[in-house]
Amino acid sequence: MYKLQCGQAVYEVSCPVIQDEKELSSYLIIPEFLIPGRPYPIYVYLSAIELYSSNPKMGQREAADKTKKDFGLKSFSHTTLGRAMKKLEKLIEAIKPEAQTKKEADKTLSEVTVNVVFPTVEQTQKRKDTVITYLKEAAYKGGRAIQETVMPKYKRPPYKGGFIDTCHRIVGYTFINYHCLLF
Repeated sequence: MYKLQCGQAVYEVSCPVIQDEKELSSYLIIPEFLIPGRPYPIYVYLSAIELYSSNPKMGQREAADKTKKDFGLKSFSHTTLGRAMKKLEKLIEAIKPEAQTKKEADKTLSEVTVNVVFPTVEQTQKRKDTVITYLKEAAYKGGRAIQETVMPKYKRPPYKGGFIDTCHRIVGYTFINYHCLLF
């Protein structure tokens, strides 16, 4: 059972576990809108990431505030957006090694952590570009490009519309092609 906050309502989502007795393994079946252990549906995180990544002058706080308003949430922090961006960027680097430059690939995580406390504007823009390029690729290969329309206000499910359909295509593309969850 997972609790999921959708606007002002909280829903419980029951996910079945399938046991394979021959291989002594089990499989958790989750809907594509759910991120295990996260309080919001995938649409919230993808909306914030897309908004932040596609607007060069927008900061994380502004993107988080707009996302919070668009989905009618009591809270959605810029740090939540930052963590989601890092997870998605890490996934992209794992499945698409060409997303890293040779110099960045050679650095160890500890070197990056020690030498850079806050990323520069240039580094941030490269990260945004990497993420938005992947999202556009995943959305397009799944059928159509990311919708360039005004985000409607999503107060409660069912969430519908072009952006929601695009989120499903991104999640599906990632799972089908790379056999992993988006976050």
